Amino acid sequence: MSNERYLILNADDFGMCHSTNEAINTLLTEGSITSASFMMTCPWTLEAVRLIKQNPWMDIGIHFTHTSEWDVYKWGPLKTNMSTLVDEKGYFPADTQTVISQADPDQLREEAIAQMEFALKLGLDPTNIDNHMGSMHHVMEILLDLCERYQLPLRYAKQGHSFRTQANHEEIISLAEKKGIQLPDYIEMLPFFTPEGKEPAYQITKEAAINCLRSLKPGVTELVFHPSLDTNELKAITETWPIRRFEFDVFRDREIKELLRSEDIRLIQWRDLRNQQRQM
Repeated sequence: MSNERYLILNADDFGMCHSTNEAINTLLTEGSITSASFMMTCPWTLEAVRLIKQNPWMDIGIHFTHTSEWDVYKWGPLKTNMSTLVDEKGYFPADTQTVISQADPDQLREEAIAQMEFALKLGLDPTNIDNHMGSMHHVMEILLDLCERYQLPLRYAKQGHSFRTQANHEEIISLAEKKGIQLPDYIEMLPFFTPEGKEPAYQITKEAAINCLRSLKPGVTELVFHPSLDTNELKAITETWPIRRFEFDVFRDREIKELLRSEDIRLIQWRDLRNQQRQM
C-alpha cells in the first residue's frame, strides 16, 4: 500500500455491559471510530446484537473470551463441561496466566467455535477475529485455524505488537501467509492505566492518542481502546472507569479529528481486510 497510512479505530469489549454498549454504539453510528470487537459471553451481549441489527453496516469482530477480569461482574463459557476453562464458581478465570497454565487447548478451541457459531446464529456478519486479554496467544495455531475456517483476518501485527509479541513470531507470520490470512502491519493500544504517580486525566489520554497518530508508519495500523460511559454501572464494575470515559471522548475531540485530516490518515475497517482475504 505504498506510503499510505491506514488506520482501524477499534473499540474493544462491545457487549460487556450497558454503559460500554451505549458508548460504542454512539461512536460507531456517528462515525468517530471504524470498528468494534464483540464479547459473546457477557450479560449484555444480546443488547449489543440488537444495536448491530439496527445498523447492520457496523464493522464487528469476534473477541474470543476466556477470561473474566472483574471482581463482582462475571461471565463464563457458552459450552457446558468446559472444566479447564472455569474457576470453582463456574466463571472464566480473572487472568490470562491462569488460562495458559490450566486450560486444555481443545476446550479453548471448542469454546471459541461456540462463540463464533453463536454470533452467526444471531445473524451477525463478523469481519475479524481477536481474543480478550490475549488469552489465546499461546495457542496461535488454533486462532489461525479458525481464521482459515471462517475466512477472517486476525488481530496480530506483522511487525509485532507494541504490547504483545510471541516468541515464535516469525513462524506465526509465515503460517498466516501460507493460510492466506490478512494481518495488520501494526497494532497500538491507548494506555489502559494511568502512569504511576499521576491521577487519571483526559489530557493524558488525548496526548497518547495524538502521539500515536503522529507516529503512524506506512501500512495498516489498528489502534485499540476501551470506551464506555462513566455511569454508576461502570463505576461498580471497574476502577478503570475514568480512562474508559476518556477513551469515549477522545475520538470525538475536534483536535483529534483535525489531526486525522491534517496527517492524511485514511480510516478503514476490518471489513476491508476481510474483503481482500476473501478475494485472494
